[in-house]
Amino acid sequence: MASQLEVVRRPLHKEVAEVLTERIISGILPENSLLPPERELCDRMRVSRTVIREAIKLLESKGLVRIVRGVGTTVAEARKEHVSDPLKLLLRRKLILLKHLTEVRRILEAGMAGLAAERRTAANLATMKRLLELMHDKPSQAEAYVDADLEFHAEIGRATQNPAMSILLAPLSELLRESRIASFSGSRVTRLRVEQHAEILRMIEQQNTEGAKEAMSKHLSDTLIDLERPKSKNQDR
Repeated sequence: MASQLEVVRRPLHKEVAEVLTERIISGILPENSLLPPERELCDRMRVSRTVIREAIKLLESKGLVRIVRGVGTTVAEARKEHVSDPLKLLLRRKLILLKHLTEVRRILEAGMAGLAAERRTAANLATMKRLLELMHDKPSQAEAYVDADLEFHAEIGRATQNPAMSILLAPLSELLRESRIASFSGSRVTRLRVEQHAEILRMIEQQNTEGAKEAMSKHLSDTLIDLERPKSKNQDR
């Protein structure tokens, strides 16, 4: 007896949600615009109000729309929190660790530094030099140093001229900022890290792709050691 394959159809509200998602991503429904009224969506898609409401709830859970009482449903702006929030939850539940995020950074940013070496502009170099000076001037000030450090890495992302790089890097940097400050090792260690940043910048300025990759990989490997090192009461601040 011939077996028959069952065709499993997805719930209707998910199909409607996918159609609306494509319209948002394509720009047919731009950021901050109002979605058509519920009744109009029902007529257009030939589904019930219940299906539309479930589809809207699904889009809201993904951060694609906002439901504003008295106004309607608007298309949400794309924000880095859409990437960082799930990572924050995983961190809190100990399903991923800071060392895992740092390993991701090392892989991502080594390639990023190489690409920046090929594509950097004079403006990118000027910004990196200014941030390097800030790190050099604030070796014992945790927040000022870490913020300049993270912004230096962000500028390397911008120097790739690929906006996706910055989008991927931003949530990782945000999540690691607090731990970087908590594990701050004082001026002796930070001076070594400033020298590493100077080497990364030198390789990027010279358009040495492989040198930039190696310098960044070495720097982030040492940063992971900093994060895992027990905090001493007698740190050189």
